[in-house]
Amino acid sequence: MSPDPLAFSLNIFRKRYPTEIEKKIGYLFKQPDLLKTALTHRSAAASQSDSYERMEFLGDAVLDMVVSDYLYNKYPRKPEGDLTKLRSILVNGKTLFEIAKINDLQRFMHVDKSLDLRCNSTLQNLLSCMLESIIGAIYLDSGIEPARKFIKKFIIAPKIKETLLSEYNYKGQLLEYCQKAGFNLPIFKTEKVEGPDHARQYTIAVYINDKLLGRGIGATKRDAEQLAAKMAYIRFTNKNE
Repeated sequence: MSPDPLAFSLNIFRKRYPTEIEKKIGYLFKQPDLLKTALTHRSAAASQSDSYERMEFLGDAVLDMVVSDYLYNKYPRKPEGDLTKLRSILVNGKTLFEIAKINDLQRFMHVDKSLDLRCNSTLQNLLSCMLESIIGAIYLDSGIEPARKFIKKFIIAPKIKETLLSEYNYKGQLLEYCQKAGFNLPIFKTEKVEGPDHARQYTIAVYINDKLLGRGIGATKRDAEQLAAKMAYIRFTNKNE
């Protein structure tokens, strides 16, 4: 019996409803098999090409590029070293694992039962790799812009503020160090303010127990204070290692 041409034409326009994980990640795949592969660990794959390893490789590169592009444009005054450090925090395995875990992606992972997911290091590796493979799958399905949207929503937006505060709040870290060590609290002094209003440059020094321990130059007082605090904090921590 030949297929009904009318039924075939109607099938083309039939809407495919998103699966639970597609709702979770906010993306409906045009090629659902890509998502299936992205969720399949090699232990549960019929062949190596059916596992997420190749997509993970691609997703890792896409993630690096999108995060690098975001940081480069968002922070035009930050030096290369700071941008590299920020990127490494945003794309490392621990960060990706936390994001996958928060979004309960473990439930959708296809793995062999022999794998012990109670082992935290095993689970961290699997989930971080799977998140990269999902990025790779989205890129293969629709290109860079949907992948960029996913990365910004799930990785950059929830993590960038936390990353900046925890890793770059050297004033806070220096203050905490001084309190624990029994030192006087740091005192920041503005030494110079140069340049026109639209391109100011501040030079700020930090003193602890009347001793100059750091100096920073920045486009804002806050940036200069952070750089001065960073210098002082690194001096203390390196001395005591």
